[in-house]
Amino acid sequence: MKKTVKSRLIAIHKDKVLVLRKVGGPLRYTLPGGVKKKKETESETLVREVGEEIKLKLSEAQLSFYLSHTKKGKMGNMVKNYFLVQMKPRAIKVKEKYKFEEALWLEWKEALPFMDKMDRMAVRSYFKSLGRKTNKENGYKVPPRLAM
Repeated sequence: MKKTVKSRLIAIHKDKVLVLRKVGGPLRYTLPGGVKKKKETESETLVREVGEEIKLKLSEAQLSFYLSHTKKGKMGNMVKNYFLVQMKPRAIKVKEKYKFEEALWLEWKEALPFMDKMDRMAVRSYFKSLGRKTNKENGYKVPPRLAM
C-alpha cells in the first residue's frame, strides 16, 4: 500500500494563522508545505516546500514539531506532519501562482471552514490548547503531540 508523507507549516502570530488561498473557486485555504522526497527529513521537506511555494525562507532551527496525523484511504495512507513557527505577520508573495492566489494572515476561526479536514484539525487543536497550563518539565506552552 502506498504511503504519502507531507509536511505542513502552522505559522502563527497571536490569533492569526498563515494560509494560502488556492486558485479557482470555491474559496479554499491550505497551509504551506508539501510532499516529502525520499532522502529528506520531514523538516527538510517543509523548508524546501515553503521556499518553493512562497517567498519565506525558514530554517529547521525555527521549527517546532507539533503533531503527526495519519489518514487511511483506499489508495494508501497519508501522513501529515505539522510544524509550528511563531512570526510577525507581514506580506508574503506567492511564487507558485498557478496553485495559489495569495498568502494571507487570517484569524484562525475565519480560516477553518475553508481548510481540508486534517489542516483544520491541526490548527484548531493548536489554538484550543493555548488555554492549557504550561508544562513545567519542558517549558512548552503547548506540549508537542506525537499522533492523533
